[in-house]
Amino acid sequence: MSSMLVHDLRLEGTTPSNLADNNYEVDGNVKIADAMAWIDSYAKSQGSLDNLYIMCHGYEADWNLQDQTCTMFTHGGFGLALCAEGLSLANADVTTALKGDIKKITIFACATADTGPGNEGTVGDGMRFCGEIALYTGATVIAATQTQFYVMEKTFWEWLTDKPGDIDFGDWEGPVYSFSPDDGSSTQIK
Repeated sequence: MSSMLVHDLRLEGTTPSNLADNNYEVDGNVKIADAMAWIDSYAKSQGSLDNLYIMCHGYEADWNLQDQTCTMFTHGGFGLALCAEGLSLANADVTTALKGDIKKITIFACATADTGPGNEGTVGDGMRFCGEIALYTGATVIAATQTQFYVMEKTFWEWLTDKPGDIDFGDWEGPVYSFSPDDGSSTQIK
């Protein structure tokens, strides 16, 4: 079994060293296409990846795009703060570079699969976003609909030196869905 963790460093904390076989750190200067090429290269060098973990911020907003109004509540589903351009429905096709090289993609980000009222079929449709990534990559995609919380587990030395600790997402908050690589459909798994 081979795995890789992609951590966008704008998500504060140290990349956990025990989650995946290989860690790849990106930031707002790395182009998303370059990141996909790097991930694909590593996956091919391993034969394939059993799991690609992604840790980053998820985009949330208080918009109802169909009515073009602001709402009282914030919803996710607007994509991921991953690399320079981010990853959203507008550019999800860039993940085609990973087609056939990854079995499962687990996204640790806020409300990635959320679809707020009035955002169905728009760029704020998180369920569609996750389904399309599954179709483009040929991988099962795992993502949650609610804001996710994490802690930074610090060693004694990290406490003394005021350095961030390893990111630990712990248990999922809210419903979690699995998206099929066959048809993009979703199944609630938690």
